[in-house]
Amino acid sequence: MDDFERHGIGVVTGRDACARALRSPELTSDPGSGSPSVLLRDGDGHARVRGVLREIIAGLEPLPAPVRTGIEAVVDGLGSSLDLVRDFARPVAGLVTAAVLGVDLDDVFLDHLERTTANLDVFGGADRAGQASAFRLAVQLSRTPAGPGGLTALRAAHSAGRLDEDELALNAVVLAHAAYENSLNFLACAGLELATSGPRSVRELVTTVCPARYVLRFGPDGPLAVSLADGLPFGLGRHACPGSGVALAEGDVALTALARHLEPGCEVRDVVWKTHSVFHGLAKAVVTRSGNR
Repeated sequence: MDDFERHGIGVVTGRDACARALRSPELTSDPGSGSPSVLLRDGDGHARVRGVLREIIAGLEPLPAPVRTGIEAVVDGLGSSLDLVRDFARPVAGLVTAAVLGVDLDDVFLDHLERTTANLDVFGGADRAGQASAFRLAVQLSRTPAGPGGLTALRAAHSAGRLDEDELALNAVVLAHAAYENSLNFLACAGLELATSGPRSVRELVTTVCPARYVLRFGPDGPLAVSLADGLPFGLGRHACPGSGVALAEGDVALTALARHLEPGCEVRDVVWKTHSVFHGLAKAVVTRSGNR
């Protein structure tokens, strides 16, 4: 919160106040920069791009059997000692992101995705490292052969005149980032909750963890950071997360399997947290099943 206040950004907290802010017609997601990103616009342009993305996400509802099987295989392959980030959350999130995009993803691509998040400047300052990382990802995605899935659908929408060139390039990155980074952070943090506090429902865990803690809105009195950590993990209103159903299904499969793997108990060490102001997640957390030191 101090980071936002230092940059002259007001902060809205409390579930009711945040719900009103997210639904308010007086607040916009558009900072006035003319961004092609679905996250930074409103009105007809936002509705049009969001419609394309929603069609892509619908292809994973319900979660396809090969994706479910792949997630369970990741957990089945875990050893008695594991890093919740490297060994669990990263491969599961990478698998689901590959299914969303319709492409095979390697560790180099996932490294680029994580670097983009780490460098994202949510305050709109002079540091452009995040934008540079996003541009590199956009170029890489534009050159990647794709099967059925998000990239092919985005390209088809562009060919049909539903997306312009900039919208095609940037929203491919938005789709990849949303599918991967939020899943990575949620799964690792939820895994830590399971290891330390025992079984809980996925809906309860996603509210507790809330991997994206704030969204920015702009109004007549300046920018506002609206908290999602007060019981609104998927947001509300016209910018509510269109992939919430996929996220919950992914979490249900992965965390149910992980809970079985960790039974009857475990120990946790080397817990390291990320420090991004918006994206809440773990950098490392090692879990060892009881009796396997």
